Amino acid sequence: MHVLVIGWLYVVIMISIVSESVLKGVVRFLFLGVIPVGLWMWFTLQKRRRQMEAAKLEAAQAERDDSIQ
Repeated sequence: MHVLVIGWLYVVIMISIVSESVLKGVVRFLFLGVIPVGLWMWFTLQKRRRQMEAAKLEAAQAERDDSIQ
C-alpha cells in the first residue's frame, strides 16, 4: 500500500511541477496529493484501531470465560 501512495505522490508532484504558476502547482499538490492521501491514511488507521479494539475485547471475553469454568 505504501508503494501505491509513494507512486501517487510522485505523479502529483510531477503534475504540480509542470503547472503554469507556483500557486496552481501548490493547489494541485494539495488537492490531488495531500488531502486524498491524508484521508486515505486516516480511514485506514481508524479501521486498524477498530480491529485492535475488537481483538482486545474478544481476548478479554475469552479470558473471562476461562476463569468462570
